[in-house]
Parts: sequence; C-alpha cells; structure tokens
Amino acid sequence: MTAADFPALDALPGERRTDLAPGLSVVPLKSPTLPPATRTNAWLLGQRDVVVVDPASPWDAPRQAFLDALEGRRVQAIFLTHHHVDHVSGAAWLAEQTGAPVLAHAETADRIELPVARLLDEGDVVQTDAGDWRCLHTPGHAPGHLCLWRAPLPGEARGELVAGDMVAGEGTILLDPPEGHLQTYLDSLERLLGLGPSRLLPAHGPALPDGPARLQAYIAHRHARTDQVQAALAAADDASSHDLASVVYPDLPAAFLPIAARQILVHLVWLRERGLVGVVGLDVGVDGAQVRPAAPVSDPRLRWRPSPPPPPGAPGHGDLAGR
Repeated sequence: MTAADFPALDALPGERRTDLAPGLSVVPLKSPTLPPATRTNAWLLGQRDVVVVDPASPWDAPRQAFLDALEGRRVQAIFLTHHHVDHVSGAAWLAEQTGAPVLAHAETADRIELPVARLLDEGDVVQTDAGDWRCLHTPGHAPGHLCLWRAPLPGEARGELVAGDMVAGEGTILLDPPEGHLQTYLDSLERLLGLGPSRLLPAHGPALPDGPARLQAYIAHRHARTDQVQAALAAADDASSHDLASVVYPDLPAAFLPIAARQILVHLVWLRERGLVGVVGLDVGVDGAQVRPAAPVSDPRLRWRPSPPPPPGAPGHGDLAGR
C-alpha cells in the first residue's frame, strides 16, 4: 500500500469509507480545520467492532454520511488524539448516537466539555477485534496528544502509527505556544522515528508511506525554519513575531499572517530557551496605551532581538549541538 492507493481527499464524492487493510479504514469528515486541509480523518480500528479516532465534524450532513459509512459496524469506543476543535467536534454527538465511551488523555479531558469515560496515558492498550494499539504520549503540539502504535504483525517488518497531528498528509502542523512547544514536539518526533513505522496515519490528508523518512523530514524542516527565523531577526535587529512572519512567509496571503506569527513565536521561544534571542519589550497597544509589562513569553506583542555574543573565552551560547 502506498500513498497512491489512498484517494485524494478532495476527490472523494462526499464522506465515504476507504478500507486500507483488514481492520483499518478511514472516513475523512469535513471539519473546522485550518486550510489547506478541509477534513479530519476519522480512523476506524477494528473489523466489526471499531474504535473511532477523532470524529470531528460539527455538521449534520457529514455526520449522517459517517453513520452510513459504518455499514453495520458497532462503535465500541471513541478515541481522541487531543483536544483541538477539528478533532473533537463530533465526539459528543457520536457518543450519544452509539453509547460508546470516549477515551482520551487527562490533559485532553481537562480541555473539552464532554465526559471522558477512560483516561489513557503512555503504554495503555486500546483493544480491537483486529489487534491491539498501544498509546504513546507525544506532547508538543498539544499537552495531551496521544498516538496509537500497532506493533508489527507476523510477517511484517515494521508497525503502523495513528499519528494525529504529529504529521500531516496535507498542510502543516501548527505549534501555538504556550501549549505548542517546539523542543517537546521535536522530542516526540524523535521518539516516533525510533519506532520506525512503515506508515503514518495522520489526522489530515492521505496516509504517508515510509514513516522514518517523513519523520526525519519534519525534524529537518523545523530546524531549517528556526535558522530562517534567527536569520530574519538578525537582519531586522528588533522585531515582533508579526514583523518576522511576512519575511519568513513572503508569499502567504495577509489573512494568514497572524497564524504564521504564532508559528514564528514557537521558534523564537526555542531560541530564547538557548540564550540566542532576548525579549526587548512590548509593542504599544492600538489605543496608544502601553500593554501590561508582565507578559508571558507567548504574547504576540513581544518584541525580540538577537542576544549579544558571549565575551571572549566564555562558553558560546550559540552552540546548537544536539538541538
């Protein structure tokens, strides 16, 4: 099975089920996600009794199409990878329709307004009639983010990973501080890389073959983006994340620059944690009044500048080894 075997989501005539393997299917559902994605994949784990991952549509038509796509399968549980609205917007509805319990990490349960029947954490097992999936706690995008790992079956060299928002088959992964944290996200990616999954099953877009290569590319991309942000700040000397967004993303429509600025901010925080940049102060508010001085590091109004180099003979704070 390769990505070519997985239909392009935009080509699907409405929400329908695609069977990738025995006990593994997907129904992409229209959801309130960020473009270019338009849908969130509801993964079905199991054959007759299924665990549904991230039912996310708040709208009636996709919800009914999802029920039709089940074709008699019983929903035994609803698994949430994390708390974002484009992953949970159909969970309460599906639980009411089917009586299935909702499963999630405690950090996710604290952030959603629906009862979670079973709290999951690292190493917990989600059982299906087609095999077991083990929970991996992978924070960085969201504090309670969980992936599901299926170990290799007999005759297989590598297992598969339900990846949630650790990677995407279309679009990118937004890290929005303070919940989004770059180093934590990179640590989670490195951990998944160590598993060597044959295929990644993301929340958005097609399944991704050659999991290790994809994960390595995500790690390399984040480091390249950090270098780009650092270089842009050095050229500006003093800038906010909004100032840098138009430099780092020169072709991005203006409407999306605020989102890009949040992405820039997570890289600035990473650089600050290593002493490579510092906070200058806060932008003046739109009414001319100074905003509060004790702002969190995730405040988009902060202005940043490169940190001065260390004195001769001092340990270099610009050493990026092991980043």
